[in-house]
Amino acid sequence: MENQEVEVNNTQHSLKWGAILGLISVIITLVIYMIDITIMASSARGIISFVIYVAIVIYAGRDYRSKVGGYMSFKDAFLHSFVVLSVSGFIGVVFNILLFTVIDPEAANILIDVTMENTMKSMEVLGGASNEIMDEMAKGIREGYSVVGQAQGYLYLLIFYAIGALIIGAINKKKNQEEEF
Repeated sequence: MENQEVEVNNTQHSLKWGAILGLISVIITLVIYMIDITIMASSARGIISFVIYVAIVIYAGRDYRSKVGGYMSFKDAFLHSFVVLSVSGFIGVVFNILLFTVIDPEAANILIDVTMENTMKSMEVLGGASNEIMDEMAKGIREGYSVVGQAQGYLYLLIFYAIGALIIGAINKKKNQEEEF
């Protein structure tokens, strides 16, 4: 049975949703930045953002699946999710580079201080950490906010995006039982 739906290109659809998710990411970051930049260093912000992003990527995949007739292979579902995540992540990294190097270069220092303070509190519960360890940790965090650090971080994120796309692809795939026979 031939698909009677309007042909929808997987790449175009996933690029569109990647751009939408990337813009949502930028807006969330800007709102948090304007309200209280220290929220950016909280684990709760990371968890909430993660849930929002996963929900949007699942929704985008289901939207694509419905537009192509209600069925989608695992390969197509994986590729769709991976492109959405990769494009949105790229947009987020470009914005973060602008934020931490052009818009507010001091923002990174504030976040480093907050992160180190939170880490020190956590380490005290576990018995503390030496000043050398804390200095090395601060240096690593500082490097992460640099342009090179952000770019390297994006490359590592691609691995996590692939894992996430595998999971979301498995959620969004749907076999056409009629085509199997």
